[in-house]
Amino acid sequence: MSSHSWLMLDHESPRYRLPDDLRARDPMGGRDCGWLEQMLPFVRRFSQPGDTVFDPFAGFGTTLLAARLEQRQALGCEVDAGRIDLIRERLARHGLAHGTTLLHASCDALEDAALPPFDLCLTNVPYFGCRWTGAQATSQLYDSPSYAQHLDGLRNVFHRVRAGLREGGACIAMAENLRIGHRVLPLAFDLARILGSLFTMEEERVLVYPHDAADSDSDTDARTDRRHEHALVFRKQRERIDLAATAALHDAMRAAGHVFTLFGSFARWQQDPQGTPPADADIHVDADPQRLDALLGWLRAHGFSVTSWGDPVTGPLHLDSYRGRFYFRADRIDARGALIRLDICYEQ
Repeated sequence: MSSHSWLMLDHESPRYRLPDDLRARDPMGGRDCGWLEQMLPFVRRFSQPGDTVFDPFAGFGTTLLAARLEQRQALGCEVDAGRIDLIRERLARHGLAHGTTLLHASCDALEDAALPPFDLCLTNVPYFGCRWTGAQATSQLYDSPSYAQHLDGLRNVFHRVRAGLREGGACIAMAENLRIGHRVLPLAFDLARILGSLFTMEEERVLVYPHDAADSDSDTDARTDRRHEHALVFRKQRERIDLAATAALHDAMRAAGHVFTLFGSFARWQQDPQGTPPADADIHVDADPQRLDALLGWLRAHGFSVTSWGDPVTGPLHLDSYRGRFYFRADRIDARGALIRLDICYEQ
């Protein structure tokens, strides 16, 4: 694909667009169906023939169609049974149903054995506020009762994506910011924050669509205004951290009176510097809210951002809110782009 930071989509191929009769069968009338032209450049650039391309929100099967046209294996999850049938029929009409695996489930509910490994995740995320009118499903993110719960659902799905994505594979998610009533919700930016807690950001594209002025008058609850979308490109790969600065941080923390135990890859690397360099430093601390609060406050005062599964952590600390999340992450990036990453584990 082009090296530009944008991709101009000037037309949708009539041959591959979602047929009108299939669109009419969908509870939402095929709303926000992606274009084949939107997905093809990413399939070509970020995968090879024979690879498996996964869409955790398979929807109308556009990503899967692009994968099969480019001789990739297609794998998709979809929570609505009607859309599963629609995808099958759409691919069959193009003679591309073989080489496709469809799972009627939310991918975050699947056991490891139920979700084969894949080389590329490529998806358009469901939009908040669309008021799903089809069959009810507990994992239907269109029907999220609040924006915070919608983001939680996205986070759960992409946590599962990370587990299934092969090392070095790309995770590409497309979204735009939403206008609901008189309020703008920064969905694309919040999604980038979620993905950034799981993967390493590589680049972005802004997808630009032709615009019909009549689209601005849409009376739907959530307006996505399909003039543009953000294609957020992340990769599952080891981060490069500043090893000397990380070791110096541990010394400074001890000197400040913070008690912790270093373990994991950084501890092993200190014993064997010829081994694989670590991507972070793991420490274990007692689950004492006062001591944890003091440590996190010290780190923030020294330029670190502190998060829990991508969410900012601020003081005073209410540890019960973070039970089951196991660790806090502290990151600091200096003006040279050098990173220190510390995972602070407080549960076994």
